[in-house]
Amino acid sequence: DTRTNRSAVETSVMTPPSPSLFLLDPFVGTYLPGGETADNKKTLLSSGAKRAFGFPADLDCDALMRGLALEADLAGAPDLSRLTLRGVRPFSTCIHAVDKNLIIMITSFPQVYPRGIYLIYNAIDRSLLMIPSAPSTPPSVLTSRVLVARRRDDDISSYALVFPGTVYDIGCPGRQPVLFVSGSSSKSQWEIAKFTNFPDHLLAEKSSFLAEDVFSHRGRGYWVDLLLGGMYCDCGDVFSSQRYMDAHSLDLPVGCERYLGCRDYIPEPRAFRAVGCVGDSIKFVSITGFLERVDLVDDRMVRVWRLKEDMSWDVDYELKLGSLREEGAFKGNRLPTSMAPMYPFLNIQEDRVIYFALALAVFLLSPAMLRASLLGLPSQANF
Repeated sequence: DTRTNRSAVETSVMTPPSPSLFLLDPFVGTYLPGGETADNKKTLLSSGAKRAFGFPADLDCDALMRGLALEADLAGAPDLSRLTLRGVRPFSTCIHAVDKNLIIMITSFPQVYPRGIYLIYNAIDRSLLMIPSAPSTPPSVLTSRVLVARRRDDDISSYALVFPGTVYDIGCPGRQPVLFVSGSSSKSQWEIAKFTNFPDHLLAEKSSFLAEDVFSHRGRGYWVDLLLGGMYCDCGDVFSSQRYMDAHSLDLPVGCERYLGCRDYIPEPRAFRAVGCVGDSIKFVSITGFLERVDLVDDRMVRVWRLKEDMSWDVDYELKLGSLREEGAFKGNRLPTSMAPMYPFLNIQEDRVIYFALALAVFLLSPAMLRASLLGLPSQANF
């Protein structure tokens, strides 16, 4: 299903033999003990400590945590791996974010707590942590995604969850924009509010900016709207004792059109754009023909930019669909020639490689080569 939001997990997260990349189904199964039978044995992930922080003292969260078990059905990409949360009644649970050694799920246990709850799985010590979700306030910047901030990319021992909101401040008119912070070493969750100077044109009250891609990379946190651009902050400021911090504007790549109209009249942005980390770089992908007119399917371009140190974008490579049709994988497998590429997906481990959907097929393509794996065929099939 091209609409499935797949989360890439690095080798350190789980330990099956191969391959080193996994795609997680965003929906997490929830079952009471004995509530599901399966032919294959699941892998128990949460064999470490189980803790709950940030809840009122009269709530028996520890008893709930003791009964939880996080399990996984693991499959190598491009097949989906699936998580199961056992020991709870079947409430809606989904993967909210994946960052290095962390898998963050959002769920609810109405019998224990009235608000949303984050379950945080740490693959290093196999622990499971439960904390309240971010405070619900009028937004400063529109997003539903929490940022996992780290001082450095190689720092997997500490992190902070960050979410934009607003608070009242003494001597200031109205609510002031802040970043709520929940540190991994703090037992008092979401009590830190950093007053943040957001780019004025991205504020919720003045803009249609909607950050659906939120991630950290090399000591910076990013909030990106694929149609309008984004903003970034220094993660060091998140961990500092200072009360105020800045967020800076990030433009779209030159040649990538901004869209200011009604989003109901265009495909969802993920259908033709993507952004994310690839090795030591941040890359942005755009497929032409969705916001601008393209006469022929063969004229559609897949363009990839790389973010430079000065926070500007440089073209990394571009591919014309018409030229790809001459590749052997297209001709030899009688793949459709009238369908446009959609839903680009960056490979976090391989530079100059992206995935995209085309009709009923998922392709892995590179400027140097083209490989294809048709949906429904065995993953070991060779082309």
